[in-house]
Amino acid sequence: FLPRRRLDAGTFGTMGVGQGYALAAALYCRDHSPKTRVLVVQGDSAFGFSAMEIETIARYRLPVTTIVLNNNGIYRGLKHEDQQSLEGDLTRLLPVLSLSSECRYDKLCESLGGRGFLVRTKDEIEEALKEAETETTRPTLINVLIATDAERKPQKDHWLTRSHQ
Repeated sequence: FLPRRRLDAGTFGTMGVGQGYALAAALYCRDHSPKTRVLVVQGDSAFGFSAMEIETIARYRLPVTTIVLNNNGIYRGLKHEDQQSLEGDLTRLLPVLSLSSECRYDKLCESLGGRGFLVRTKDEIEEALKEAETETTRPTLINVLIATDAERKPQKDHWLTRSHQ
């Protein structure tokens, strides 16, 4: 809400810059604004492009919180039960835009020295955010499992959701 407090690649920006932006912002905050917290919000696909920067953030002991909105895919993935029920050659059966269902990005963060949370509900998200706020020397990652088939929320103004195809 404050000036110069938000970094955004933009609607058609480069996917995957979130962790790099967060690392740079956390280094700045460490030296110039130690009470400022860095929060990254991105989808599972975007996170995949730079996920290993969590290791760098952990190595430098920076308190970056990453929220991964996990819908099992690029745009949308398969439901967990549907992906688990597939039999045969998965290279032919899985849609190209699907990712591993319910991938445990929270465990990845933990394996690199951070703290991870797996959440499914609003209450769990709120609790995880409170817990993440207490971490001052390591990254946290909140893996939010969301519906794989959710559409955009209807907007007051039609032009916010219309397609430009």
